[in-house]
Amino acid sequence: MANLGIDLTGIEAQEGFDLLPPGDYHARVANSEIKEGAKGPYIQWEFEIVGKPNRVWDIMSLSNKISLQRLKTLATVAGHPNPNNLQDTEELHGLECIVKLKIEHDKTGMYDDKNRISSFKPLKNKSVMPANVPPAHVAASADAAQPVATGKMPWEA
Repeated sequence: MANLGIDLTGIEAQEGFDLLPPGDYHARVANSEIKEGAKGPYIQWEFEIVGKPNRVWDIMSLSNKISLQRLKTLATVAGHPNPNNLQDTEELHGLECIVKLKIEHDKTGMYDDKNRISSFKPLKNKSVMPANVPPAHVAASADAAQPVATGKMPWEA
């Protein structure tokens, strides 16, 4: 048993995250892990949606061309200095890009719908992020989660 001794007064419990509507979102690579699957190794990525409490996960196989193209695209648009030569997935941690999200529906009905990344794009201008936008780990209202309908991020009014 671990003795925490933490006072959680004033901390709100959170039951989960609402799905984000389909659209483009400013994201940061938060974490990655290489795992072994039935068809070979793959990378499981975790992305923070900047300014939202949401996180989105993505998987890229290391044994097929399409996933390797997605990996190079991510490295390129996120600004990795040498996207042709990645030595460690951690080289991408903290880098930012735009992710295009869609909603994936489970045809079996066994699982809830979830956000899925369909593509990666470069940030148009990294300096547009205002200082008063909370980091992704700070809870934001679900109403604030709006997709980019005009080709601009929500803070680019």
